[in-house]
Amino acid sequence: MIWSIITFFIPLGQLFIKSFCIHKGLGQTIPTLTLANYWKFLRDPFYLIVLGRTIALGLVVVAGTMILGYPLAYFLARLKSRWKPLLQFLVIAPLLISVVIRALGWMVLLGENGLVNWLLIHLGVIRTPVALINNFIGVVVGLIHAMLPYMVLALLNVIQNIDFSLEEASMNLGANRIRTFFEVVVPLSRPGLVAGFLLVLTLTISAFTSPAMLGGRKVNVMPIMIEQQIRFILNYPFGAAISIILLIVCSLLAYLSISTAGKNKKC
Repeated sequence: MIWSIITFFIPLGQLFIKSFCIHKGLGQTIPTLTLANYWKFLRDPFYLIVLGRTIALGLVVVAGTMILGYPLAYFLARLKSRWKPLLQFLVIAPLLISVVIRALGWMVLLGENGLVNWLLIHLGVIRTPVALINNFIGVVVGLIHAMLPYMVLALLNVIQNIDFSLEEASMNLGANRIRTFFEVVVPLSRPGLVAGFLLVLTLTISAFTSPAMLGGRKVNVMPIMIEQQIRFILNYPFGAAISIILLIVCSLLAYLSISTAGKNKKC
């Protein structure tokens, strides 16, 4: 706890205090107590659009990881094979590779002369290479790949604890596999869905490396804007205010998700 206070809470507190200062220029600030930095963000449509784009990016990545991760998690949870530990290791293997290396790999695969465009051209889907990087698509692909292990692990732990006899009972009562999946497995795995949702969403909307590299700094999201304010414009108070706003948004989304899951559980 002491180490957490020193390395996390104290810097966060300093950032919070800095957000109420006034920018004087060239990295200089005037200690005061003002809400000007927050009003500047909330009253400018440009910054609100960036915030909306950041949340939209998080929701798209969450949807992509759920669609891809749920079947994989269910398969691993029900698998009875000596290769199961190896397959589980392969799921988390991407986390052992640097984020920068993974982003560079996707830049090669998604480039105009990359493997993806080459396959699409030879399959007759497209005639000329399409832009898959330096845009929103590239950022989404890179982040789904980066966040997929977190979603799978969150779901895997929950699905493994669902007694398979419940699925057998459902099918014995006349439900097919699809109906059993959506009316038995999915509701019982809601805690894993909520945990994966929160984990992936918060990591996505606060991600910097993948949007910076795969978006070519053309996809302006909150972390990119924070970096611009602090590194290039040297407006530390406004950059701190944007950081606090992003933290508040993450906290609100987490609270809404947990409260919604709690209400559904009571129902």
